[in-house]
Amino acid sequence: MSDQHESVAEVLLVAKELGVDGISPVILGDAGNLIVHLAPHPIVARVAKLVAGDDAYARWEILDREVRVAQHLARRGAPVVLPAAGAYAGPHRVGGTWMTWWQFLPKVSQPPLDPGHAFDLVDSLAAAMAHFPEPLPVLGVWRTAAEAAGKLRVRATPDVRIADLLMAFERVDERMRMLDCSSLLPAHGDAHLRNLLPGPEGWRWIDFEDVSLMPRFWDLASFIGNSALLDGLRHPLVRHVLNHPMVESDRSAFADALTARAVMSTTTNLALALDGHGDLDFAMRQLDRMGDFLALVKRTL
Repeated sequence: MSDQHESVAEVLLVAKELGVDGISPVILGDAGNLIVHLAPHPIVARVAKLVAGDDAYARWEILDREVRVAQHLARRGAPVVLPAAGAYAGPHRVGGTWMTWWQFLPKVSQPPLDPGHAFDLVDSLAAAMAHFPEPLPVLGVWRTAAEAAGKLRVRATPDVRIADLLMAFERVDERMRMLDCSSLLPAHGDAHLRNLLPGPEGWRWIDFEDVSLMPRFWDLASFIGNSALLDGLRHPLVRHVLNHPMVESDRSAFADALTARAVMSTTTNLALALDGHGDLDFAMRQLDRMGDFLALVKRTL
């Protein structure tokens, strides 16, 4: 039995123990999380595969907080995919890890996001996150990137692009660690386009595992980071964000957030891909663009 089949079998066993039976599982994704629609029930199980923290309690804590964050955002009116009702949300122990249950969002066709609507979605998310009342990890998602950089450093590789990336990471890391903690804000942590799902009632945010206290503009920089890195600063969405009065009022802070996000994304994606857990072609595209991107941001912003 493959690892995936074994994990699905364990999900079905736990579901049966919770009183949910007659399931025809549908795999929706299998990367950092194994995503399984428990059809015909309107429930999606997310099984953690690559969760920061080695001990069982650390994994449980991250996923338990994720559920509470999503519930908070919904109460504040932010568009999110909700956890399953009541105790069904979890986390539930499954095999050697944990899973949470979420409401199933039927797949629908939505027109592409126009830049103005996209900006409003990120802005509403940031506004709701700002009121999250519980303590959050300081630079939590950045610490995950630091672990990825450590993995890249120990790899025996002559690739000068990776050496340059690690030098860039060290420069940004030094700046990040010098930030005044009182200036940090609650953030989604990983608010990129793939963490927005189209549903019958519009776009909905998912994946709150990386919520952290981060610098101003972090979620906005996350949303446009790959577009800026791969397509340049003239990309319509990037241009809309850069010309927004809120960003123009503090372009230096936004440039720092955008640089840090792009460096973090490339470092993390590359480390995961080289370990066999990600898209190596995409990570190499990011790596190929990194030098020109950093020079462009420094020159333009």
